[in-house]
Amino acid sequence: MPVKFGTDGWRDTMDGDFNLANVERVAQAYIDYYQAQGTAAKGFFVGYDHRVDSEVFARRTAEVIAGNGFPVMLSAQACPTQVVSFVVREQGLASGVMITASHNPPQYNGFKVKEPQGCSSFPETTDGIMKFLDHKPVEAQCIAPLQVYDPREAYFKYVESRIDFAKIKKSGLKIFIDPLFGSGSGYISELLARHGIDSVEINNQRDVKFGGFNPEPLAYNVPDFIKTIKQADSKFAIGLILDGDADRNGACGSDGQFINSQKVFSILFHHFAENLHKPGKLVHAFNGTKLLDKLAAELQREVLVTKIGFKYIAEEILRGGVLIGGEESGGYSASGNIPDRDGILNSLYLCEVVAAEQKTLEQIYAGLESRFGVHSYDRLDMHLANEQKDKVIQTLEQELPKEFLDKPTKAKEKFDGIKVHFADDSWLLFRASGTEPLLRIYCEAASDAEVARLLKSAEQFALQC
Repeated sequence: MPVKFGTDGWRDTMDGDFNLANVERVAQAYIDYYQAQGTAAKGFFVGYDHRVDSEVFARRTAEVIAGNGFPVMLSAQACPTQVVSFVVREQGLASGVMITASHNPPQYNGFKVKEPQGCSSFPETTDGIMKFLDHKPVEAQCIAPLQVYDPREAYFKYVESRIDFAKIKKSGLKIFIDPLFGSGSGYISELLARHGIDSVEINNQRDVKFGGFNPEPLAYNVPDFIKTIKQADSKFAIGLILDGDADRNGACGSDGQFINSQKVFSILFHHFAENLHKPGKLVHAFNGTKLLDKLAAELQREVLVTKIGFKYIAEEILRGGVLIGGEESGGYSASGNIPDRDGILNSLYLCEVVAAEQKTLEQIYAGLESRFGVHSYDRLDMHLANEQKDKVIQTLEQELPKEFLDKPTKAKEKFDGIKVHFADDSWLLFRASGTEPLLRIYCEAASDAEVARLLKSAEQFALQC
């Protein structure tokens, strides 16, 4: 059965190749790799999300590790992905595994590997694991301790050391939370409650179908949350959204208006650089908004652009000197924190910036637009067979179209996908997903209407390839 690691681990459908037998094979290859590295005796931590049978896959992974004679801790309950990263780094473990497919549809599950530094796996690590696949039979008869561990309290203290909860409480901010039925349920609300801050949380029970939506913090996945905020009719409110494993986050303004990830990233960078006056460079993926670059230029901050996938951002963070790194899909990591996405911590940073400025998210972002211009953004996910999505990329590589609709193209840039530039600073990016039969098309332009027009034209182009 084929097993392939993509940009952030191995993912597949549970009616396909993600099954217990293949999880055992990957778990055995995983422990064989770390045994060969000479670090396996340091131990491991295994976590899991709210998907179908995630706890079964996680326990079996832990049993294989223990069956090979190495210490392992299994999370006492479903937990966010970044909590696995946190435990691995704080306890000096060899590595960690998170059973999750993150924001993918409910039929998917996955096997994420975490580095000892507390970040996503590097290509050399996953390549090394794959070399040990089927190297020897699966060992699952536990001959080493398998400890059940609850990481919540240690993680809560970590977050509390970084957030000004007193300022949030004093501000009177009305806080709404939607964990999208995922493994981040209860985390933000409990952290706030520990400091006497009330919140309203919906969709916080386990639902393996995620309410009929994909567990990704996008506007079309949270209609009930937007409605909840609008009905509250608060003038000073914030909506916090987590993805299925809570390492990514999204947001809504006080009127329920969805605040996309490009805007969230811009607000976070503004907060750290201009409110908190923290030093360091900016790192963003190839599909990042140009508003980030303009703000960095004004502040004379160095900018590094990476491939898409947080592991590439984590590599730059680990090299040092980074204030914040982030990506379009809603994952960010700030200076001094674990070098991994953390939707819970970053959601609380959003509360902190709103409390500090006594302005809503939409007002803060409007201030950035008044300085750097309007940067409207959207993304189109096209479900295409692998052969067809690859053909789109090949066609663009061979020749740049002269225009999309009536908008002349200026140049193309090949890095992680194909980015098409236009004379007015707008752009389209075509990128084939490494984990799903998807072609993602990203667009930034000077208005929502222009973004919609360009995405429609790009979609028609892709269908004609």
